[in-house]
Amino acid sequence: MAAIDVDELRDYMKDYCGSAMMSGFPAAVLDVVDVERASGEELCRMAEQMGVDLRRFVVNS
Repeated sequence: MAAIDVDELRDYMKDYCGSAMMSGFPAAVLDVVDVERASGEELCRMAEQMGVDLRRFVVNS
């Protein structure tokens, strides 16, 4: 299992959902709140459901 930079993923997801909200999808504000409150595991699940490629956020050891 790869380690994910959760802080970077969270920032990306907030931008992603915030952009949707500003583009005419006001319900996306609920996604922003969920992203802020999600644990790392929940955040990864949400990202995968939204089609985000988690490989972008793998931490190189």
